[in-house]
Amino acid sequence: MKQFFTKNFHLINIPPLFYITLSFVVGIIWHSAFILFLTLCLLLALYALRAYFRKTSIPQHLLLCSLFAIYGAWLYEKEIIDYNNFYTCVENKKCIVHGTIIDVYDVIVHYKKSTVIAIAVDTIATKDTILQSNKTLLFYTKSNKNMSVGDTVTFFNVCCKKPSNQSFQHYQIKEQVIATIFDDNPQFRIDTHPIWSLRAWIWQHKKRLLESLEHKLSAQGFRFFSSLFLGNRTCVKAELEETNEQFKTWGISHFLARSGLHLALFIFIWQAILRFIPFPLLIKQFILTLLSCIYFILTWTSAPFTRSFMLFLLNKVCFFNKRSFHFLHYLTLVFFCFLLYCPLYLFFLDFQLSFALTFALAWFGQLSAQHEASSSKY
Repeated sequence: MKQFFTKNFHLINIPPLFYITLSFVVGIIWHSAFILFLTLCLLLALYALRAYFRKTSIPQHLLLCSLFAIYGAWLYEKEIIDYNNFYTCVENKKCIVHGTIIDVYDVIVHYKKSTVIAIAVDTIATKDTILQSNKTLLFYTKSNKNMSVGDTVTFFNVCCKKPSNQSFQHYQIKEQVIATIFDDNPQFRIDTHPIWSLRAWIWQHKKRLLESLEHKLSAQGFRFFSSLFLGNRTCVKAELEETNEQFKTWGISHFLARSGLHLALFIFIWQAILRFIPFPLLIKQFILTLLSCIYFILTWTSAPFTRSFMLFLLNKVCFFNKRSFHFLHYLTLVFFCFLLYCPLYLFFLDFQLSFALTFALAWFGQLSAQHEASSSKY
């Protein structure tokens, strides 16, 4: 019996960062359940007192996990407080917004075409206060008013209204959006228009690529190519409505969502092409990494796609440095980085499903590898 369990059941190697990340997640989740979080803190305090009176040392990993659980709760609370404090200062007041335009694109809102101007905010000034910010503000207007990406602009008489829907508030925090403004005729001033900027150069190339493909592909081909391989659903949102309903009927609407699978297909295609080119392996991997970075820069990202790209880069860093790539460990690292950037990612379905499925694949992949290695001994 012992030999049977030894041969067929194997514990996987847990990465060191796993317990810290799990504690961080517990802190984020338990923050909303204050009683549970308070109970955790009380138990840790009792354990510390017990160790003190018995003159025994507290395990370092337990102390470290406790600190990260508290840090996770604090980071979540900070995001919520910063968002609420912003609206406490600016709601129902005329504001002056100063920042840099980082994106301009067209959308359909209530069957009308609107232009969205995304601004990386530097300062928001009211009559009484001046707030520093590193968030994004979205302007919905009729046209872009001759503004382009890279311009430094100032908007006047801006009214920021706090959304009443709490779910939408959390979505804005997750997307690092401080406010959404609807104004057909905004008052603004273009402060500087740089001759050249990297952000404007990338935006122009993305726009030209999209326009070129729209003219060269059929309407249906462009619809799917833009949505899946470029990650831009806004320009084909109206055309995709019928397709979305058909996919929902069959329960496969997730196929239309951009994920890491599309990056994997891109890499697979280029790997197949590079096989026919007589270059050293190191050169081929460098070319593949460069092409993947260009693909990432010139397309529109999502959480699953960014997760896949970060894992790909970590894999290539390990390859170039001749180090082993432990998939479960680096997946945990990427997961942890997402939550450090914004802990509210944890409560959104696309993030949950993407990482849950990838963790499951990594887990079973390692189990399979360990099972094969163990079976070869018998």
